[in-house]
Amino acid sequence: MAGLRSEPFLVLYVIMSVMVLVLIQFFGLTYGCSSTCPPSACPDSSGVKYQVSSIWSIPPFPTYYSNWSLSHFFRTGDFLSFDFETGHNDVIQVSRQEYESCTACNPLRVINIGPAIVPLAEKGVFYFISNFSNYCGLGLKVSVWVHGCSEGLQPTPSPSPSPSPLRVPPSSSPAPTPRTRNGSNSPAPTPAPSPDDGYPPEAGAPNAKSMAIRVGSSEILIFHWAFDICLVVFVILGSMI
Repeated sequence: MAGLRSEPFLVLYVIMSVMVLVLIQFFGLTYGCSSTCPPSACPDSSGVKYQVSSIWSIPPFPTYYSNWSLSHFFRTGDFLSFDFETGHNDVIQVSRQEYESCTACNPLRVINIGPAIVPLAEKGVFYFISNFSNYCGLGLKVSVWVHGCSEGLQPTPSPSPSPSPLRVPPSSSPAPTPRTRNGSNSPAPTPAPSPDDGYPPEAGAPNAKSMAIRVGSSEILIFHWAFDICLVVFVILGSMI
């Protein structure tokens, strides 16, 4: 009789053991390093250091630093070098909103000692301003777009040809339709929409990946509760056999 009474408990004991093993394997496969490890630099690349102009100072014209940024292709793992004298300038990393308004109420990074080297450790746009005096309002700010390892280089812009006289077509003739290389008509390409009303994602701002990691942490907490319950039942059944 004792053997018959203990048989159901033995079956439950085996089932609970299998459940615990399955949960352990599920935890190891789902929440491994791939979802929480920080991004690394591009493989086989030591990173390139770009000096932001010769000196981090008020530019000679408003688009000076934007022209400098557009003339370079930045990848994760590269560095920015800001050359300035300590006590006479600074470098503040801010959000896009504060970059446009030249404010630093919620800075992401503050560097007061020059020269400064800033690592570009993730994809997205980095925004930097000077919070010294009214330098930012005078144009001392720069934004750089950092690309991932797998993204190709930007094509080098070719020099514009010298302007030539244009023939004015009659008013009745229709406008020419763009043609492809094989001569067939094709509609003008529509630019792909980018996030945040046309702006690329900011570096350091919360994104879908960080939100997924937050959700994953709550799932891990649920897993721990389920594991503890299974362990308690496991011990109780073991003592009853």
